[in-house]
This record gives sequence, structure tokens and C-alpha cells, in this order.
Amino acid sequence: MIIGRISPAARVAAAIAVAVTFSLPTAGAEERREIAVAELDAIVMQNPLQPGGETAAMIASFPSGDNELGILVMSRNRLHHHANQDHVLYLARGHGIARLENASGAIETRPIKPGDILSLPRGRRHAFHKTGEENLVFLVLAGPGRDDFADTTFHE
Repeated sequence: MIIGRISPAARVAAAIAVAVTFSLPTAGAEERREIAVAELDAIVMQNPLQPGGETAAMIASFPSGDNELGILVMSRNRLHHHANQDHVLYLARGHGIARLENASGAIETRPIKPGDILSLPRGRRHAFHKTGEENLVFLVLAGPGRDDFADTTFHE
């Protein structure tokens, strides 16, 4: 599990990754996908979490070959793991607390802030909650394959 600070230039690169996405055709595909341009702030504003509703939602996704970049907005989520996918999360907005399973299986708690990158190997438990007024907004790279809710096991 890796959490690190990145430079402003790397932040811009991560924002561009969500703003300009494209996929090469898979083997045997006859159609090339068009380049798509999207604005992170507009997507987040158009898909707010509703008061009293869900506390976390994947509000958009951009496929790229066997992987997918998603935009995840949350106030909190429960401790869980994914059996079949690795995730890399980039925290674009908000401040919060991460609960992350370490190599010995214990849960560690640490603060997270915009610019942090979290590498979450499949099978490792994790959970997040915001500590300020702003919801957490993550760019999530998931793969291989599409994220399936049935692949998620909750521990609380």
C-alpha cells in the first residue's frame, strides 16, 4: 500500500487523465472510439450525493482497454475489500481519514488530503470518511475488468 504526495504538475496530469480519455480498440474490434473530453468539476456538480441518500457513489467511468477510470464521490464508506480487482485512488478533492489494511492484516488509520495516491491491492480491506465539509472526490483506476459490486465484501 502506497500513499504519497505528488507535485502540482502530477496533479495536472491526473486531472488530464480524467478530462481527456481514450481507448484503443480491443483485438478484433472494428470500431475506434473517439477521444472524449470531460471536466471533473462539472461531473461532480451534476452528480451530487443527496442528503439522506447514498454516502458513496461512482458517478462516472471511462473505460480504457481492460481497465477503467472512475470518479468516486463519498462522505464515507464501510470497511470492505475487492476480491478480483486492484485499485489506485487519487484524491482530487476533500480531506478525510483512510482505514487501510497493512501487510500484517491490521487496520491502520491515517489522514488523507488532495494529491494523495493510494494503491489498494485486491483482497486488502479499506474504508474512508470525510473530515471537512467537502465530500471526498477520488479518481479510481480499477482493473483488470470492470468493477462489479458482487466482487465487494463488506466487513462492517
